[in-house]
Amino acid sequence: MTVTVKEVFDFAVETDMTQLAHRIYWALGERLVELQDDSELLHGLPYDDPAIDSMTERNVLGIGRVQLFVLETANVEWYSFILAESSFEAFHLHADLFRERPRNVTRSERLMIPEMLLADTGEEVNLYDYRKSVVEFPAYVGHAKAGERVLYR
Repeated sequence: MTVTVKEVFDFAVETDMTQLAHRIYWALGERLVELQDDSELLHGLPYDDPAIDSMTERNVLGIGRVQLFVLETANVEWYSFILAESSFEAFHLHADLFRERPRNVTRSERLMIPEMLLADTGEEVNLYDYRKSVVEFPAYVGHAKAGERVLYR
């Protein structure tokens, strides 16, 4: 089965693989590949690393603006999960929703990948997929107990 350049590009954008996405974007802009091409063509291209690094640094594609923040609640065993553009937004959404000041706010991109069980629906999702379904940010995702992969909303 052939994986297209478009499929790799879409995956890179959706999962915040900033460097890879900008690399493919540069190759498309230089007309070295087309979206429908086999992604294997990406391996042998003469990339302009300084140009790609500059694009990545400026984040031309706007990747990763919305991130996952995990907030330590007043109950030390429980954490609030919020998708937001900044820790400031996450802090204030949590404070507004739950009328408490979170003890700690941490950006936690590593928790976007594992499957999380949504307790109310029984659905298992990774938070990259969940983020695609959210219309407005910041957004409350749920609460989880320390060391568990079950989100309660």
